[in-house]
Amino acid sequence: MSYNKLNQFVSTNANTSFSKLKTLYLDGIFPEESSVPAQLSLEAFPSLKRLYLTYNYHLNQTMFIQTSQVLSNLEELFLDQSPLGINFLQNIGALTSLRSISLRNCGFTGTLPTQGWCDLKNLEEMDLSGNELVGILPSCLANLTSLRLLDISQNLFTGNVASSPLINLILLQYLSISTNKFQVPNSFKSFANHSNLKVFFSDFNQLVPEHDHVQTRVPKFQPRVLSLSNCRANEELTKPPNLLYYLYDLRYVDLSFDQFMGALPYWLFENNTGLQVAILKNNSFMGSFHLPSQPNLDVWKIDISNNQIQGEIPLNISMIFPYLTWLLLSGNGFGGRFPKWLVSMNSLEFLDLSSNQFFGTLPKEFVMGRSLFHLRLSNNNLTGKIPPSVFKSQSLDALYLDRNNFKGEISNVHFSRSSYLSTLDISNNNLSGKVRTWTKNLPHLNQLDLSNNHLDGSIPKEFCYNDDLWRLDLSHNNLSGSLPNCSSPSSPHLSHIYLSKNRLNGLLTHSFLNISSLEILDLGENNLSGSIPKWISNLSSLSILRLKGNLFFGEIPNEICELDQLQIMDLSHNQLSGHIPSCLGHLILTTNSFSSWGAIMEHRSLNFDTPTEMETRLMNELYPQMDRNIQDRIELVTKWWSYTYEGNVLGYMSEIDLSCNQLTGLIPLAMGNLSDIHSVNLSHNNLIGPIPSTFSNLKQLESLDLSFNDLNGEIPSQLTELNSLAVFSVAHNNLLGPIPYGKGQFGTFDNNSYEGNPLLCGPPLEKSCKETNAQPKVPNSLNEKREGSLIDMDVFYISFLVTYVVVLLSIGAVLYINPYWRREWFYLIERCVTNCYYLILDNIPRF
Repeated sequence: MSYNKLNQFVSTNANTSFSKLKTLYLDGIFPEESSVPAQLSLEAFPSLKRLYLTYNYHLNQTMFIQTSQVLSNLEELFLDQSPLGINFLQNIGALTSLRSISLRNCGFTGTLPTQGWCDLKNLEEMDLSGNELVGILPSCLANLTSLRLLDISQNLFTGNVASSPLINLILLQYLSISTNKFQVPNSFKSFANHSNLKVFFSDFNQLVPEHDHVQTRVPKFQPRVLSLSNCRANEELTKPPNLLYYLYDLRYVDLSFDQFMGALPYWLFENNTGLQVAILKNNSFMGSFHLPSQPNLDVWKIDISNNQIQGEIPLNISMIFPYLTWLLLSGNGFGGRFPKWLVSMNSLEFLDLSSNQFFGTLPKEFVMGRSLFHLRLSNNNLTGKIPPSVFKSQSLDALYLDRNNFKGEISNVHFSRSSYLSTLDISNNNLSGKVRTWTKNLPHLNQLDLSNNHLDGSIPKEFCYNDDLWRLDLSHNNLSGSLPNCSSPSSPHLSHIYLSKNRLNGLLTHSFLNISSLEILDLGENNLSGSIPKWISNLSSLSILRLKGNLFFGEIPNEICELDQLQIMDLSHNQLSGHIPSCLGHLILTTNSFSSWGAIMEHRSLNFDTPTEMETRLMNELYPQMDRNIQDRIELVTKWWSYTYEGNVLGYMSEIDLSCNQLTGLIPLAMGNLSDIHSVNLSHNNLIGPIPSTFSNLKQLESLDLSFNDLNGEIPSQLTELNSLAVFSVAHNNLLGPIPYGKGQFGTFDNNSYEGNPLLCGPPLEKSCKETNAQPKVPNSLNEKREGSLIDMDVFYISFLVTYVVVLLSIGAVLYINPYWRREWFYLIERCVTNCYYLILDNIPRF
């Protein structure tokens, strides 16, 4: 019955045909958009053992409690994503047979009650994750002595775990307290007797030192999964917990993002011979990469990225870890010549050596292992030509060779016809030649980045007809010619186009007319011309529009206001004219995360003796998606500086930049409706009128530049309410009156923000507002008129006299020095006098 839109589900005792039903699925039957009150009655199901009521947004807790009185035999209840009040937990004590309950993301707030749910003595599995529960765990939790699975992650619980009722639940096998505000003693002595606890997640809590405890013997607590990521918040804890020295049965350990120091804990592999996954990334481990003395046949993933490990990769790594499939070593100090033997390991699937110090050339016969799926060699010092064999792998899915010093003709690159490559990034190198499409040999290509090279020629139109391509970056090259016509429906997924900083010319015409999937369009800093087409409104998914630094002219079309997903619009440094469309104020400009297409999920069994549902939960927790996306990058000018926003940061930025055009008219009052915008730049135009006081509604605004216009009136005092404003400029306008200095952020702006406005006064300017504040009067004398003028006439007369004298003296000095000019000068004077004499003589009447 799941996901049928119902208003009621009522069954009475008369329906005896359902009396022996054991399992009932009613997920999503009361949808969110329903306006009719939902009704639920389950009287006809007295034998029900398992009930699914997830994703029922109109499920009323009172309605469920009333019908639950007949569910005395219910053993499993799933209510995830169904909003319920916290009182629900007080009223489920009657379900005495309940063994498993899942209440993920049910909107619970406040503290846990001490009645009802604490009476479920038979409860074995309980999930309260993803709510907003606060405070310490109630002591009655200790009554649930049969619990073997407890998930209270992603809440706001507080308190020290050592003094919580968790220490009494000794039958626990699975415990997740991640993403709370717990204090977790680094000795873990409170769990010393939890011999059944095999899975323990405590990410995003706070590890605290416990000075009075010294570990002297092997504890009964021997987890197989231990995750303590993002837990270090105490400067005293510079090394991993001592408990780790005494663990011998680990299968999975995660100590990432804890800023632990010292040598890499290779003894984890020595002590735990069954270890499969070790995630030690984003710490401060240093020294060499030591390997255990004996081979470990179970290890398949090692991630020590972003540490300070130096030296060369041990040659015997393939012998010690013969079945290693994930090796992630990025962001360290590994050096030496490129370890060509490493990529030939037949077991390797994911190899990341980026952001290290490898140098030299890649071998001509670059033989990859038959299983290599993901290879990242970015940001090293690799030189020479890219060997053709690199592109002939039939297993490779993602290849990153960006930010090196490779050279050569890209037109010589050939791919195997059976290639499965979907992501290719060879940007930021010294490659040259004309762009090839490779579309025939790369039918699965969905991300291509060739930016920051020396490529020339035109953009092949075949890019527009690749069904899988969704990201194309050819920016920062020497490409020329017109834009290809990608308006055909044959490019259904094309969503990210970067073509900035080339030499492209011509009109937009219908280049991207029908690409409704387009999210980012960056054509900045080319030689494109013409008007902005009205079909721009067809790009309904567009989030970023960057046309900066071209030759576009004409008015900004009103159709641009129909882009309701727009987040960043940069039309600066063009020749646009006319008024700013008032409809821009109707844009939402909300920040968002761009679509992600390239994620890889790796599933491996840890060979636990656990129920299927627990194994499934482990898969979701332990193996997050492997991101293979190339990061989005956009260059924006904000706060007077040019910044490159990358990755997730870009999703939090919103901006309108119309600077350096020829726009006229008033600033629309409606722009004050852009409440989520971070940056507005309207400088270097011909705008007139006052600064809209509605700008005070832009509470998220960090940068406002209105300089070099013809704005007049006073600076609205309401702008002092903009507490996030870091950069403000109204320089070189015709503003007048006092500056609202010293109020809020306006106490931080200096003279440069106001210069070029002769009628502005008050701090930080030196000009006082006393004369400005005086009542104006009608001047009744020449002196008063002079005082009211913008020019000091006394200074003018003196300056004129001094200039006149200097000119006369200069002429006299020249004539004294040069006798030829002196003769010519007197000859000229003589002629002028003679002519004037005869002119007067001829015009005086004779009597």
